[in-house]
Amino acid sequence: MNCGIIGLPNVGKTALFNLLTENSAESSSYPYCTIEPNTGIALHKDKRQNRLQAVFPSAKIVYPYVKIVDVAGLPPGASKGEGLGNQFLSHVRNTDAVLHVVRAFNSPEVSRFDSKESTPGNDLELVETELFLADLEIASRRLEEEPESKYWNETASRLRNQEIPQPDDEGDLITPKPQVIVMNITTGAEKPQINRQKVIYADVDFLQGMADIDEKEKTEFLKEMPAWESSAGEIVSEIKKMLGLVTVFTLVGGKEIKGYNVQKGSTVYETAGKIHTDMQETFARARVYNFEDLKASGFKTDNLKNSGKIRTEGKDYTVEDGDIVEILF
Repeated sequence: MNCGIIGLPNVGKTALFNLLTENSAESSSYPYCTIEPNTGIALHKDKRQNRLQAVFPSAKIVYPYVKIVDVAGLPPGASKGEGLGNQFLSHVRNTDAVLHVVRAFNSPEVSRFDSKESTPGNDLELVETELFLADLEIASRRLEEEPESKYWNETASRLRNQEIPQPDDEGDLITPKPQVIVMNITTGAEKPQINRQKVIYADVDFLQGMADIDEKEKTEFLKEMPAWESSAGEIVSEIKKMLGLVTVFTLVGGKEIKGYNVQKGSTVYETAGKIHTDMQETFARARVYNFEDLKASGFKTDNLKNSGKIRTEGKDYTVEDGDIVEILF
């Protein structure tokens, strides 16, 4: 599963991609620097794994990750299905969730796509309209093929009113995909108000500038940020929520603390397949306890055993976020 980064040109999409993936993809102050999408992985540096390392100090940490796709700036008129606009939209359709970056910073070095009309609210609505129109084009084509389809009739009607429809089976529609707005702001400026359900506020340039400083100093800098601003780690956590992922851990002989992303609602048998196909094929049972129970025990497994918090589960057990799993096979 992956998450796409979309928005108008010059709003900080590639800068956000570089921040989350610790990459160095080219970004520029002129539009359409990105044509082909950049792809990378964003590590979810789960603090629970660092706490577990205190119990197993020689263990190596292997963080879970999510795949990020940096889609080129979406131009007005993209929904007409011509040229680069059609190409950009096809890249968005191949994503499972969307981070929509909106510019709310001022910079003389970075030109605005439309300096006269550009406000955070206008820019947001411009891209949203293009996505609704692109989806309506698909719905209209499907209706020509299946005029009696109840789903496509209802979907076309909702899209004409700019209402989000139910997802289609093929995943071609963009507007039903889980989406979070990322307001790319300037730290210290007044908080911009946007009337949307899920909004993250982040100064991407400021966070990028902290990438090379040590963790202790970075923590002190982050304390100076307003509480309503998000860090890179919090954005990755939000992406995992959008994708419906939870984290489980394995402790391989006390030598490796590894995190895995699994779909919420997965069984421990399905989780075993994520760890290794051989474990799933020869699955017998699983020994399971949760990080929160381990924490409450003072990180002492003997206390967990005495309190009955270490359980033996069969293949139908549904794993929970923070479960520490040992597959017996």
